[in-house]
Amino acid sequence: MLRPYIVSYKYKCPGDKKPGAVKQYRIYADNLEDARRIVAQHANYPDVEVLSINPA
Repeated sequence: MLRPYIVSYKYKCPGDKKPGAVKQYRIYADNLEDARRIVAQHANYPDVEVLSINPA
């Protein structure tokens, strides 16, 4: 059964001196390890910092 997880992250735009505000998005996964795997696939862009993955 898929469960919702909230991912908190920061993204630094090129040319900015500081990272932007903390943003959140929701993903659905079977368990926390699966959620971490999904986040790792999608957050492998430069200047993205994943802060936390929490059950919703």
